Amino acid sequence: MVETRGLRLAPSASVKEKRLAVLLAGRDPRDPALEVALVEAQARGSVDLAGLIGPEAEAAAEGVRRALTAVDARMPLSVDALLAWGAAVTGVRGLRTTPRDRADGPPPAPPEFIGSRLAILEEWLGSDSGRELPAAQQGALALARVMEILPFDRANGLVARLAASHLMVRAGARRPILLGADAARLEQSLQLAYQLQTEPLARLLEEAAERALDLLIDALASG
Repeated sequence: MVETRGLRLAPSASVKEKRLAVLLAGRDPRDPALEVALVEAQARGSVDLAGLIGPEAEAAAEGVRRALTAVDARMPLSVDALLAWGAAVTGVRGLRTTPRDRADGPPPAPPEFIGSRLAILEEWLGSDSGRELPAAQQGALALARVMEILPFDRANGLVARLAASHLMVRAGARRPILLGADAARLEQSLQLAYQLQTEPLARLLEEAAERALDLLIDALASG
């Protein structure tokens, strides 16, 4: 039986969930091969969004794969989780210690305030109000806030997308699969989210989660 509790599905996603349930009849919905396919698609898409190529892209993709198993999927988002994902992706555990600039959008957090601002994010998302938000809204808030703070020397985008995915899956949604082709829309949505308009970013994440359904359906239909 496909788990749909906690999902707020668009009509197309609802139809796809029913199609997936039919294809999964008599099969293990936790088939490791299906999870591997989702992880690979998510890792490759996130690396493409980062604009990495060649050996650097391969190393980053492997880091994302490690990161996706570095934190218990049932755990709330925490500063420790962000540090674990950062370490898995970059090989270095720790927050940024030098100032950063940004051409567009709010200035990144000064190094001395990074820890406290991440702690506020952890506290808010762990509150009753945070947990009651739809899955994509939780993901959008985390993604935007991490990108606003820029807590790491590098790989902030990879870690921010891991945080969004973690929250969405924990809330009952599908794993969002963002692609390199989403780069311009993602940047536009982030700029709006910095101004507290998170709806466009949440819609993008909902569509990215629907791609996971497409991937699962294609894999099962052709298998």
